Amino acid sequence: MIFFQTHEIEAWINEDAPLLDLTSQLLEIHDQPAVLTVRTRHATRLTLMEEAARIFELLGAHVCQQRLSGEHVEAKQVILQVQGRADALHRGWKVAMNLLETFCGIATQTAQMVADVEAVSTVPLLVTRKHIPGIKKPVIKAILSGGAHPHRLGLSETILVFENHLNLIGGREALATKIPQLKAAACEKKIAVECDTLEQALQAVQAGADLIQFDKVEANQLTNWVTYLKNHQATLSIVIAGGITPNNIQDYAQTGVDGIVLSSVYYAKPADLAVTIELQQR
Repeated sequence: MIFFQTHEIEAWINEDAPLLDLTSQLLEIHDQPAVLTVRTRHATRLTLMEEAARIFELLGAHVCQQRLSGEHVEAKQVILQVQGRADALHRGWKVAMNLLETFCGIATQTAQMVADVEAVSTVPLLVTRKHIPGIKKPVIKAILSGGAHPHRLGLSETILVFENHLNLIGGREALATKIPQLKAAACEKKIAVECDTLEQALQAVQAGADLIQFDKVEANQLTNWVTYLKNHQATLSIVIAGGITPNNIQDYAQTGVDGIVLSSVYYAKPADLAVTIELQQR
């Protein structure tokens, strides 16, 4: 699972409350013993639970109850309960809630799309790196909690040749020379090429590509292309990217591709969670 360093979580806290909780201080409730409870308002796939708990622990509070990332919980369930000083709970409250609502929303939609795919096939859901810069760790944890996998963790991880690469090396005709060079230099890696047409895919396969990534191809057309290419080269891997939504994902899952690549889960509706802070009963 994704590991967050302490200084990363401290930065989240300090961004919202760099000095103190001024409201609690002026209301003179800052040192009162209190209990914070987080509940779900709808069925939710949980994520970032461990990091939310660490927010309060770093503020000196005690975690009494905590559900785990990756769990699916129904509505009205307690997922986190913390005891501590009122100012500590108020200082961590919104930071933890923003974290949980945003990324549990992503995890929940991811889990639903994974379930939709699993109802018709065994194709894995692969989530792209098209996220807002600076939030890679939490979004990767969210999609893992939802049952999906990262498509590419970064440019240093995989070799995927796009049209913009081809523009700089002399076009697709250069693949016949470049792919053998890539395979020699990166003998442990597979070579992937993005394609828009069957003709482009065949050209890349003949040049030695190990994987074809089709972009924005209709499901019916894709089924025919996948069948043709697999008959041509049985070991070829094929993925589809672009335009994948909850409404069409089952259609794409039945095309014969080896993976479905998408980024739409990053724009999922945030989870709806309820938080109460009350006096701790002595």
